[in-house]
Amino acid sequence: MIRISFYLSLFFLFSCASTTKNESRKISSITRDLNGTYLGVAQYKPGRRGPNKPAIRIYLQAVEGEAEKYHAVLLEYVDLLKMAPSYIASNKLPFIANRTGYLKHITSNISTYEVVPGERDGSYNMWPLSVVEDRIEAKREGPPRVLTLSSDDNLKHPLEGATISSVRETEPQEIFFPKKDDNKSNGIQYGTAKLAYEKAKLESTWRKNFLAGPYLSQYYKVDDVVLALSIADGKNHAEFKLNDKMSHLSAEKRNRMFTNPLSAFLQGHFTATEPRDGMFLFQSGTGDERSKEIVQGRIALFIDIFDATKSLNQDVVELALINPENPDDFLMYYEHPENGEGSR
Repeated sequence: MIRISFYLSLFFLFSCASTTKNESRKISSITRDLNGTYLGVAQYKPGRRGPNKPAIRIYLQAVEGEAEKYHAVLLEYVDLLKMAPSYIASNKLPFIANRTGYLKHITSNISTYEVVPGERDGSYNMWPLSVVEDRIEAKREGPPRVLTLSSDDNLKHPLEGATISSVRETEPQEIFFPKKDDNKSNGIQYGTAKLAYEKAKLESTWRKNFLAGPYLSQYYKVDDVVLALSIADGKNHAEFKLNDKMSHLSAEKRNRMFTNPLSAFLQGHFTATEPRDGMFLFQSGTGDERSKEIVQGRIALFIDIFDATKSLNQDVVELALINPENPDDFLMYYEHPENGEGSR
């Protein structure tokens, strides 16, 4: 029933959209330009809570002035079949979302890496990034995850047929990027994500700029602004706010309204620095000690996971404040849908 509901939802939203066929292009060298975003599959051990083969996405951006060096954001989607009803209700049916709750879970974990050429041709070491005082540094303790490219010359994109290894027990056994005739089962989550992006002509973008404007507790919940970002005097500013409209709610209920309950009751002003391109740190807080402890030390990223700017003229960026030591622990806020690419 959930699957039927999802495809009906797709039809409702995207019935006028058409698919485009991606033709294979020849990539003649194992040394490739990896810039871009790529959809893949995370293969976990059987018995894991949640899908054993969730869809994942990696964003790769070249580091300016450093050959073959990239920054990477790796995120894992939640169960897309279960997410679909909340996505549709939040976007199109607010009278239902007001009762059932707005969308607040899109990804299950987010991590960042510095990606550099490895020891073997076509391999790249993925060193996790960590926060050290006011810097974001690659953590070179223990073995790195390894991105291994396919040696095939005829690929649809540079990561087709590539794999990413694991180093922690909590990580998937392998991440792979499907390739025709690779004899791997991609699973329903990858197929669902691929279909949704193609049918709706969606993109998924990691924004490098600090995007000012109001941010919400949940996707499209426009009466619940909890964070205001601004740019003034040459600095980036972030102000966490308590919403008086929600003051009648119990602490328990308010906690449940956020992606991460730690986001509830944050308050105070922070300035945001950019130690690495597109990666920000919220520092110099004037809020209470609890707010400072939760916010500082996280890497802030602006990602539009379902970017419908070109197809449906919808532009809602997610702001994620990730814990570099724990990919499951992140705060997420949702740009006001009327904000666009600047302050509303």
